[in-house]
Amino acid sequence: MGRRHVGKGDAKEIARERIERLFELARQEASADKQPNAQRYVSLALKIGQRHKVRTGHKRTYCPECYSYFIPPKNVRVRTSRGKIAMTCLACGNVLRIPMKSIKG
Repeated sequence: MGRRHVGKGDAKEIARERIERLFELARQEASADKQPNAQRYVSLALKIGQRHKVRTGHKRTYCPECYSYFIPPKNVRVRTSRGKIAMTCLACGNVLRIPMKSIKG
């Protein structure tokens, strides 16, 4: 018996499900102070996304440098100033600066 072929659409759907599951596991591990496991899950999810050309949809939930999953009081500092949100990873010191949308009234 040969291996069953999985089409591109099916492979992308399976990849999306696995990415969601890995980010869920990363959140649970980070909440339980098991950061190395959380970093590994984030890394695996990103690799799966790259392999299958699928966006993860979790852009601001992890550090792009050390892959730490962000739990705001524990391992990330969030500040606002000059129309930007600055998220500082407390594990590696990397700063994510995100522009805030201006409110027109």
